[in-house]
Order: sequence, then structure tokens, then C-alpha cells
Amino acid sequence: MGSVRIVTRHEFRTAVTRPSYIILTAAVPVLVALAVAGFAIFTLVTREDAEAETASSAESSAQAPRLGYVDLTDSPALFGAHQEQPGAVFVPVSDRDAGVAALMDEQIDALFVFPPDYAETGTVVRVRIADGRGVFGPDGPSYGATLRGFVLANLFADEVPAGLAERLRIPYTLVTEEVRPDGAEEESAGFDIGRAAFFAVAGISLLFSVFFSSGYVLNALVEEKENRVMEVLLSSVKPDALLLGKFFGLGAAGLLQMAVWLGAVGAGVLVLGLIVDVPTDLLTMPGVGDIAVAAGYFLFGYALFASLMAAVGAVTTSLREANQISAIVIVPAFIPVWLNFILFTEPEGTVARVLTFIPVTAPVTGFIRLAIDAMGPLETVAALLVLGASASGALWLAMRLFRAYLLMYGKRPTLKEITRSVVSG
Repeated sequence: MGSVRIVTRHEFRTAVTRPSYIILTAAVPVLVALAVAGFAIFTLVTREDAEAETASSAESSAQAPRLGYVDLTDSPALFGAHQEQPGAVFVPVSDRDAGVAALMDEQIDALFVFPPDYAETGTVVRVRIADGRGVFGPDGPSYGATLRGFVLANLFADEVPAGLAERLRIPYTLVTEEVRPDGAEEESAGFDIGRAAFFAVAGISLLFSVFFSSGYVLNALVEEKENRVMEVLLSSVKPDALLLGKFFGLGAAGLLQMAVWLGAVGAGVLVLGLIVDVPTDLLTMPGVGDIAVAAGYFLFGYALFASLMAAVGAVTTSLREANQISAIVIVPAFIPVWLNFILFTEPEGTVARVLTFIPVTAPVTGFIRLAIDAMGPLETVAALLVLGASASGALWLAMRLFRAYLLMYGKRPTLKEITRSVVSG
């Protein structure tokens, strides 16, 4: 264990001081800071525009159309209240002549006359200035909806309960609901946007961090093998201790990278919450269970891919060859991303469940399904157990190949030789 600790400390320090690691780790916080700053500037500009528009709207409201009306109905007059209507104000005029004069002087925008027999006939006369276009010529706004609301409110609003008065103006709002062909209603649980965002960010971080960290393992092994540094290392450290030390050291560097990324995104969301109204779910810390599941997927995923990368590094003879063969390990991990439309439309279907239990696709698939709340506790535990067992098997395989071929130069072993080495140990 002393040797493992020494190698772990050395690999961790080496990894976190690499320029590529520093740049990649700092890239996300910098991008988040730039995005938040840009959004803050955009919000400030649009807020000023909105305030100006609000002021203009208030000024326009103060200059809302004034619709004059003459109430000639029997005493008491029918239209003596509810004069402020949406989009216009009704102004009482003493008689028709006064209304015509006000219309010609543009003191009012329209004139309506309610004749004495309105209650029997329902007739309303609109008076307008003749312009040679005839009765059917264009006459600007009709104010039909506004007039309807004014009439209904004056005739019936005081005769019905206060809670139903608005239904006079807008009798109903049609809402359509769908049911399944068997007539049953599909129950939908509330969507937790905060939990979805946490697992989405964790999944993206997993892809980047695991692959970069496991790539560090591959590059470190092959470079030390090509430079014959491995011979010096193995003279003082046992192969298993060397491999475990690289695992722990580079894994800790990857976990640190993931923590920095998640912390940067979380801080960005909190800062956005101070600028605009962010859904409260996004400002809620994820639960302990969700954090444990995310950490489990990260650790087991890292162990699986790093083990497979170490196995590739052990049996290859050059860095170029190792990077080419490593595509066999990396490409399948992106299958859930390519099939995301199936995972989102059928998150509990056969394809989603199968991908959840295939080791190389399990981490990304698990994060996608957890983000949309499509995995129950039992399935999550089972998937993690399978992934953990697979990672242990991959580590065992890497150790076997590590001991057998780490000092082999110039010749790549055949598949038959690799099988014999794994079986015989």
C-alpha cells in the first residue's frame, strides 16, 4: 500500500500540473463566467428596453380610445357604469348633437347611441362622419368586442354573483385533453427540472472527465513503455501497485475536474438567480441519494474505461497504435447519445433497459434516464452493481495483461496469446 500511495500522489500531481489538464479544467468556469456576464449585459439592455416600452404602454393607456355614447333609454339609464373597458374608455354624452360635435372635434374616437327602444330591439346606432365611402366603406376599428363588454357589464354584471361577472364578457375558454385509446388517462408526475439539470451536467462531465482521465492512463502507460521508463519503475514497484497507483491518482484528478465543472455550473445558476427569476428547482441542491448515484456512475465508469484503456496500453507497442485501438472502447460509449431520441421517447422501453445494463453504455444511459426520472431505485441499484462488477472484471483483466505484456517491445501479441495469458494468469 505504501507503493500505491507514492504512485497515486505522483500521478495526481503530474496530471493536475499538465497544461492540457489545467486548460481543460479552467475552460468550463471561464465559459460559464462569460455566458453569465453576456446574459447579464443582455438582460440589462432588454430590461431598459422593457421599461421604455412599459412607459410607452402606460402613456398609450392614458391615451386609450375614448368612445362616446348617448343613453336615451328609459329612466333610470341602463348604461351609467362600467365605463372603463379593456382597450377603451366609454364617455357619456348628454345628447346626440353634443356627441356629433365632440366626434368632429376629435374629442372622442367613436360615437354610439342607445335609442329609447333598445331594450326591445337591441339596436345600437353608431354615428360617424360621412366621407363619401357609403355605409359599407372602411371605418377603422369597429370596437365590437369592447362595446359588447360594456353592454353586458351594464346589463347583467350587477345581477350575477361577483365571481361570475367576468363570464359575461368571456363565457368560456376551451381546453382540450387527450386520453389513450383504451379511455384511461395517463398520469404524469411533476418534472423536476433541477434534478434533470444535475444529471444532465453530470453526464456531460462524465463523458469528458472519464475519457480524458482514462486517456491519461493510456498515454502514460504507452509513453513510459516506449521510453523504457517502465523497466526502471518495475525495478522498484510491483506491477499491480503501479497500475493501482495510476488508477487512483488519475481517477482523483478526474473527480477533481468533474467537481470544478459542476461547481462552476452551479455557481453560474446561482448568479443567474440574482439577475433573473430562475425556477426554484434549479436553485435547490441535489439530494444525497442523487449525488451518491452520480458519484457511483463516475467512479465505476472511470474504473471500467481506465481498465480497458490500460489493457489496450499493455498489449500495444506505440502510442499511435494504442490511440487507434482505443476507439473500440470509446465509440460504444457514445451509442446512448446517438440513440437519445429513443431514450427520451421510450425511456422505459427495451432499448433503454438493455443499454442501461451494457457496461460500456451504462454510465451515459443511466444519466439520461435519471435526468428524465425513468429509473426506479431498484433498477438504479442493479445497474450500478452490474457496472461495478464489470469494472472489477475489467481491472482484473488489465492486471493480467499488465503483468504479461508491459515489458514486451516491438511485437503486439495475437488474440490467441492474449487469451492464453488471461486464462493461465
